[in-house]
Amino acid sequence: MMYKRSLLLLIGYGFGATLSVFYGLVEKQSLFVTFVCFHVVVCLCIPLLHGWWEGTLRQSWLLAWGKIERRGTIFGFMFGTLLFAGAITGFWLLLQTDGRADTIRRIMESWDLNRRWIWWFSLYLVVLNSLLEELFWRGFVLQRFKSAISRPVAVILTSFFYSLYHLVVSTVLFGLKWGVLITLLVFLVGIVWGWMKGKFPSVYPTWFSHMLADLGLVVPILWWVF
Repeated sequence: MMYKRSLLLLIGYGFGATLSVFYGLVEKQSLFVTFVCFHVVVCLCIPLLHGWWEGTLRQSWLLAWGKIERRGTIFGFMFGTLLFAGAITGFWLLLQTDGRADTIRRIMESWDLNRRWIWWFSLYLVVLNSLLEELFWRGFVLQRFKSAISRPVAVILTSFFYSLYHLVVSTVLFGLKWGVLITLLVFLVGIVWGWMKGKFPSVYPTWFSHMLADLGLVVPILWWVF
């Protein structure tokens, strides 16, 4: 019964992440609201409150971070470099459609993002967003899924929920067809990061990889959109 309750809670957290992004970007059309709802409420408050409720907060926190080690760090940077190149190439291909860059800029400006804040947004997205997502999905959700279901299923389920809210963002920016394709690619990357978390238990390999992936999204926005 305890396992079932824990599993249902984690599934609820997964859907809650998508709802927080939907609420912030679609309902409120605000990056600030989105970051508060997703990063503060979901990525920070949920793991802290859940760990406190279980009485394993310190243990869970240490497990999520782990210790940096050379082999995992190298692997993370190598995979991240591949993602960086792929993200820039994919963004460039999407922007070949006439007027798409202007459309994306108008949408992002409707979220209260402008040239004044674009560099701070970029730094936040690359460093903090990648860290908080890795601590939440691979450091918190995946580890608890593994205690209730088999590891392969846990990785797949975690990757599904991780990719789900990307469907909201990518569909708003690029349309449904491209949104679905981008979400599928994010799901596959999530599978690899889930595997990496098992191979290299600390947060650093997936975080460094994630940072480079997000950098591959930020660079085209800075160069070609804004």
